[in-house]
Amino acid sequence: MSSAARRLELPRHEVVALHDGDFALDGGAMFGVVPRVVWERLTPVNPDHTIPLATNPFLFRDGGHRVLVEPGIGRRWSDKERAMFHVDHSGGRDVVESLAAAGVAADEVTHVLMTHGHWDHVGAVCDEEGRPRFPKAEHWIPEVELEAALDPGHLRRASYRREDLQPLVDAGLLKTFRGEHEVLPGLRMVEVGGHSDGVSLVLLEDGGETACFWADVVPTRNHVHLPFIMAYDQNAAKSFAVRREWITRAADEGWWNLLYHDPVAPIGRFVRDAKGRFAFAPLEGAEASA
Repeated sequence: MSSAARRLELPRHEVVALHDGDFALDGGAMFGVVPRVVWERLTPVNPDHTIPLATNPFLFRDGGHRVLVEPGIGRRWSDKERAMFHVDHSGGRDVVESLAAAGVAADEVTHVLMTHGHWDHVGAVCDEEGRPRFPKAEHWIPEVELEAALDPGHLRRASYRREDLQPLVDAGLLKTFRGEHEVLPGLRMVEVGGHSDGVSLVLLEDGGETACFWADVVPTRNHVHLPFIMAYDQNAAKSFAVRREWITRAADEGWWNLLYHDPVAPIGRFVRDAKGRFAFAPLEGAEASA
């Protein structure tokens, strides 16, 4: 594969794939019912059967706004947890350092959008002392996801950490929505469910182009294949329906697709191969313009 770009220029926005750290999850869980003989050809596999994953927050920048989509996994981990999940910030910057490299200070971020409340997506929204890292930003998350994060008896409790979001609630920085919410003109969050009750897509429409941040609906380029549904998904049947509807639309309408967990190619198009199956075509080069 050629060098994959991490920067996309749209008519009014610059879209930048940032970096907050790497980690790893069980390969079988990441690919669900897909046999290992299939998925191990697509990704490196660690000795403990985990596969390497990235956390790629995205910056949407226009003349007046600095929008951070998905803060990242963060550094608030015990040594045991860091070893278990292979959490590693040594290979690149964390989200604040990555923003700084893109010319944006933490207190210049105007909006933080969180698609759902799982720890690998929102762990970096507060620092290691539990203080909000983006104190001047308007933070958004689906209401049902905040409820799950704050509920100690939630079915998927292991996927949430109350301490990730409680400081935002206490500081009056966190806003919630149900269904669909327009954050700014041309920028909206759409609740789709499946992976979690409230997992949302983030859609940026700009000058006839659409960029979609897929969260865990399509976590990596390998998950564009419709049957590749994670065992982590709360409702596999709903996930399949959501994926079939939205991946088809993205391919048919030529969207740019932004992938949070892909360690190789975070930006690209969904296309169809010779057999009509969905595939991923990465945006190539150091940066590219639409």
